[in-house]
Amino acid sequence: MTTLLAHIRIKPGTEPHWETIIADMNAQTWGTETGVKRYEYWKGEEPNLYYCLLSFDDKCAFYRHQMSPHHEGHDFASVLEGIRLEYLDPVKGAGGGLPQTLDPALPADADADLVTAQERFPLTIPAWWSGRA
Repeated sequence: MTTLLAHIRIKPGTEPHWETIIADMNAQTWGTETGVKRYEYWKGEEPNLYYCLLSFDDKCAFYRHQMSPHHEGHDFASVLEGIRLEYLDPVKGAGGGLPQTLDPALPADADADLVTAQERFPLTIPAWWSGRA
């Protein structure tokens, strides 16, 4: 399982365009991808701050999402000011039914898209998570 929270800051004045992009991303993700558990966008309290909670069956499903035509097809540079991906791990008994975030090796036959995605979005498993499953 791979779960993460994207902290997204958009450029002032781009809110309508951004929300059109994320509505399309949501529809395309749920309509065309497999292995998606959660894919939700939220507005934060601060102006122009959004969050996306994403959870996938495994890191390959997450990487396929990142490299999908609908993800690669949007002009994110026109609206994004900054983005930070934070990998999450559920607290046992309080994690909404999601399993642990794990970082297994890519399959031996991984294609170029998976290899590129792993280079761009390496999973971060903090040491302090160990033994807290």
